[in-house]
Amino acid sequence: MKADIILKSDAIFDSMCDDPFPGFVAIAGNKIIGAGACDEGTKTLIDSNTKIYDFKNKLIIPGLHDSHVHLALASLYLSSVNLGAAKSEEESARMVAEFEKQHPTEGWIFGFNWYNFYWKDQALPTRKSLDAYFPDRPVFLMNTECHGIWVNSKALEICGIDQNTETPKGGTIHKDENGNPTGVLDEDAAGLVAAKAMDMPLELQLNYLRPFLEEMSAYGVTSLVDVQPLFGVEMSFLKAVKYLEDKDELPLRIHIAGNLFEDIAVHEIRRSTLSTDKVRFDQLKQFTEGIFPTHTCLLLEDYTDEPGNKGTVIGDLEKLEQCVMTAHQHGFSVKLHAQADKAVQLALNYYQKAIKKYGPLRHTIEHAELVDKADIMRFRQLDVVPSMQPEHLGLSPHWDNHEYRITLGDERAWRCWPVKSLLKSTGVVALGTDCPVVSGNPYYQISRSIIRTLDNGEPEGGWNPQERLTVAEAIRSYTYGSAYGVGRENELGTIKVGNFADITVIDRDLFKIPAEKIREARSAMTIMDGTVRYVCEWKNERGR
Repeated sequence: MKADIILKSDAIFDSMCDDPFPGFVAIAGNKIIGAGACDEGTKTLIDSNTKIYDFKNKLIIPGLHDSHVHLALASLYLSSVNLGAAKSEEESARMVAEFEKQHPTEGWIFGFNWYNFYWKDQALPTRKSLDAYFPDRPVFLMNTECHGIWVNSKALEICGIDQNTETPKGGTIHKDENGNPTGVLDEDAAGLVAAKAMDMPLELQLNYLRPFLEEMSAYGVTSLVDVQPLFGVEMSFLKAVKYLEDKDELPLRIHIAGNLFEDIAVHEIRRSTLSTDKVRFDQLKQFTEGIFPTHTCLLLEDYTDEPGNKGTVIGDLEKLEQCVMTAHQHGFSVKLHAQADKAVQLALNYYQKAIKKYGPLRHTIEHAELVDKADIMRFRQLDVVPSMQPEHLGLSPHWDNHEYRITLGDERAWRCWPVKSLLKSTGVVALGTDCPVVSGNPYYQISRSIIRTLDNGEPEGGWNPQERLTVAEAIRSYTYGSAYGVGRENELGTIKVGNFADITVIDRDLFKIPAEKIREARSAMTIMDGTVRYVCEWKNERGR
């Protein structure tokens, strides 16, 4: 068999060895047919139609695989106003108006990344500041954590939310002294608005989705996991994904995790119709808890800033446990959002019970930011994959008043993001972004997992530096680890003969630069399913 494409480099990291090696990767069709050191045998793979790319000192790795993306929201984020730089409620509202003036749209106005904890006045915003700019169009603004929204009066009106609206279990409709909604809704209450805002025709879904997929491909991402459930509803661009697949226009593979709380019969139908090499629906996702700043994460010990409070339960944990059992029985891998030690323990308990009753099945825990030492070994025992997002470590701008130190105290905060410990225990960690909570740029995650400091370099020496990953461990976790998390480690995640030809060429050798500089890396070429999906402008291709 002759190769359609041969990639050469002085640095190939196959996610199996510990160090890069000089050599080649040969591709025919959508599969890898050869990989290793260049020798006389390599010539037998070449004919006049073979394209040969010599990347010299650029690093070749398996295609990057993001283990945690909110695909629909991430697509909206790319085309919407980013409020991360705002210092006040008024500045945020004004930024939305200015962005809309420069980038006019129709229908709902979307925005992201506001966070009142970073404002001088940390009070929650209200609909009134948005009403001043948008009296007649609905506005939907998601906060930095993606666990709460800020909307205007028109949005509330369209969704029928007023002083008589009952707050759904697992959520909060913030109200003023007269009982009127203020415009801020948290957790499942936000779903009352999200269901309307996200209901859009195929053409609009495509307009948002295409640029995001192109950007991810340009980063070198060849696969992602779309964790759809949020706010109690499915935040999905499924119509657009299926359309692009049918047109053979998907630049990367998409593994869909649907809503664990939906009817299992519906999921069975989706699994039967979405079961290709590029789009798969065989995972279900839900939340055991919320987030630390709102004290909705579930802890084994009290919050430091709220003695007597171990976390407010925002969902139906009995229902969650039963749905895990049902999903496992029907062969669906489950992904549970669990940041804090008690929530992680609960998730492991649910999985253990399901495995004991129905037999082995691989599940994941999303985030696992604070894990009790006794539970770390249970990940390996149960074959549970920790799916982690190191860039979250750098979300706060300052160490002195970091929200985890405030809510958890220094000792527990210092133990957060135990990536290395979990890797040692399980042998595998899946890395991802949680985009749009942070950028979809994988090199931010890889860099942060190695340096473990905030953007300003604090804390000195790194945040629990014993938990730092090496470059090899970080890349392996972002390739093989994420493939393992979706049960496809035998066809994705490594460069070996027989695997799908998903390859990322990075514009520099990450093993030979300071970890801080990894954030500046970009893809020189991205190949998914044997097809070049992205190529940076450069001149070193020759046919032969």
